[in-house]
Amino acid sequence: MTVYEMAKKYYPRLWDINRLTALLNAGKLTQGEFDEITADEQGGVSG
Repeated sequence: MTVYEMAKKYYPRLWDINRLTALLNAGKLTQGEFDEITADEQGGVSG
């Protein structure tokens, strides 16, 4: 399982935004991956 797959699976239940930011800063996630993972929690779907 890749870092991206784990982040998608565990955010936000087990991994918080600080962990994802650390992974982004370490180059383990791209900005696009970070944005995609966090979009759901930031109201990415309206309805």
